[in-house]
Amino acid sequence: MNRDTIHLLLLTESQNHAENIVSMLRNSGSATRAHQVSSLADFVDQLQDKSWDLVLAQPQAQNIQWEELQSQIQRLNKDLPLILVTNEELDAITFETCFKKGAATIIPLEESNVMLMVIQRELKHLQARREKRMLEVKLRDAEKRAQALLESSKDAVAYIHDGMHVYANLAYLELFGYDSAEDLEGMPIMDMVDASGQKQFKQFLKSYDQGQQAGELKTSGINGNGDVFAMSMHFSPATYADEECTQVTIRGQADSHELEAQLEAIRSRDLLTNLYNKTFFTERLENAVDSAVLKGARGAVFYINIDQFNKVKSEIGINHSDTVITAVAEKLRKSLPDSTHLARIGEDIFSFIGMGIDAEQALEQAEKLRDIIEHLLIEIDKRTITVTTSIGIALITENSSKPEDILQQAHHASDDVRKQEGHKRGNGIHLYLPKKPDEPEDGEVNIEAQLADALKSNSFQLLFQPLINLRGEETEHYETLLRLPQADGQVISAGEFLNNPDVNDDLKRKIDRWVVLHTTKLLSEHRANDHNTRMFINLSSASLSDDSLASWISVALNAAKLPKGAAIFQFNEEDAGKMLKQCQEFSHSLLERGIPTALSRFGCALKPFQILKHLEVTYVKIDGSFTQELGNNPDAQKHLKELLSHLHEEEKQTIVPLVENASSVANLWQMGAHFIQGHYVQAPQAGMAYDFNDE
Repeated sequence: MNRDTIHLLLLTESQNHAENIVSMLRNSGSATRAHQVSSLADFVDQLQDKSWDLVLAQPQAQNIQWEELQSQIQRLNKDLPLILVTNEELDAITFETCFKKGAATIIPLEESNVMLMVIQRELKHLQARREKRMLEVKLRDAEKRAQALLESSKDAVAYIHDGMHVYANLAYLELFGYDSAEDLEGMPIMDMVDASGQKQFKQFLKSYDQGQQAGELKTSGINGNGDVFAMSMHFSPATYADEECTQVTIRGQADSHELEAQLEAIRSRDLLTNLYNKTFFTERLENAVDSAVLKGARGAVFYINIDQFNKVKSEIGINHSDTVITAVAEKLRKSLPDSTHLARIGEDIFSFIGMGIDAEQALEQAEKLRDIIEHLLIEIDKRTITVTTSIGIALITENSSKPEDILQQAHHASDDVRKQEGHKRGNGIHLYLPKKPDEPEDGEVNIEAQLADALKSNSFQLLFQPLINLRGEETEHYETLLRLPQADGQVISAGEFLNNPDVNDDLKRKIDRWVVLHTTKLLSEHRANDHNTRMFINLSSASLSDDSLASWISVALNAAKLPKGAAIFQFNEEDAGKMLKQCQEFSHSLLERGIPTALSRFGCALKPFQILKHLEVTYVKIDGSFTQELGNNPDAQKHLKELLSHLHEEEKQTIVPLVENASSVANLWQMGAHFIQGHYVQAPQAGMAYDFNDE
């Protein structure tokens, strides 16, 4: 679920249309805060006062032409996509007109799925543009610092484009006996190499440009006076004055540099196999990705995992397991050129980079290696053993971004070998293929069946998170949180299945009642140990439509021997907006029985206080997106302060969740918030063990 808050400006013909759009986004998992535009002047004020992500507008709604909105966006120089939604039929001319006038697109109002995908696409593009602008600022700063370091560096550094010098630092000029950089401009780097080494230098450059050669060459240099000296040249891709070029760093071949080279070799090698280690491999993978992105090179990463190595180790012993590792490493080394940078990156994991190959060639090479290892006979203590490998492949292309992601893809591909028919124990190859957005996860099971089984077996998990009262009240407060444990050790949060339309409402109501019964039982036991504790218990929208729920809760609390006010029942603002009458009756019915209620995720509706005035709730929990924005949005603190102030005027007790640091606590205390909740206080725990006396 993506909890980055979407800030939305809406120009619609009715509030109902606007609320449907906001509800659609929230149901997709996006925290959304929206403002409904009432006039062109209101639109301009909003643009100037706050930062927005998206404008959705119906043409001519509120007697405002959408072109006027686009004009104001351009006038104020805002990067703000405008999406048009309409009830009218669309044709090619309509699309063309909208695009020419600056709209991002136009979509039918009733096509909610298409609208959601378009909104997500435009937000993704907007985020990419924002990141690009931030990176440009960081790049300019990095270039300034790099230039300063170059000019003061004791190493001789030059930038070469098409074999010609475009820049040289002072150390480089002094090394070759030139007075100024102008003397070197346009001079071939070949002239820096003694005639005896120029043939070797040409061959090196050709191999280096094709990615077949490591970027280091030892040769002889010649200075302006004709003096010849030994030098070590290090080559790496770079950019200078917005031009792609090659950075050349030259060091003399003194004893100290030989020692440095030896130390570097030690640092880059795995001690057991003498293959490269993970640190060195990661650096070479970064170079390969850079080459693919900047120069269009292509290649693949191979991830070789010895199958069932723990079983092998238990059979032959830990000491002999090293023999298996070194035997496999040596066989791979003999089967691959050094330019592949074969490395041991884990106990039983090897990896290498193959450049200049496509998917079919990579699969062919992987199959050859798999076969070689399968037929490798390893002698251990007068016995012979064999091992197999699962080899995953991830392609390096111009679309590659993060090296660690590519290695992770190769890792996934290696794991996926065991999911292939006939390869339960591995011994296969697999090419990583990205999952389609709508493709289900492997092993996905029927969620309803899982939930029904969890009810029967009481295998749900309850966690408890404390709330701290900033006003010194001694009563302990917790919120109970529901989780569904999975076979792989992961857990599913309640929101993922209670908001899932594939789960029927009757099952959701049963789950809510299970939570109430088990929570009140645990709360009663906890209070019996001399704890004055109150508990917030969440209810789903399905339960809010249950007319018998209020009376059932009262009976359940009496059965648990809990006093009035010990349990507080909580529902969220979105459900209240959709089911206002039911929530009004529910909160009133509980209040008559002396049972308080709370409204959570408050503040994101178009008119939140209009919803609140119909509800008899005692507590209001602010939507967590307000807290998340405190540190990076200058308007967030002001907006939250106004929201809390208004709630306090309504005599509501306020809760601010997702508090992660001390600075947020100080701000919230000054704003007068009653309670705070979040990982700064304590993450959800299996029991009610928080020490409230420490506060």
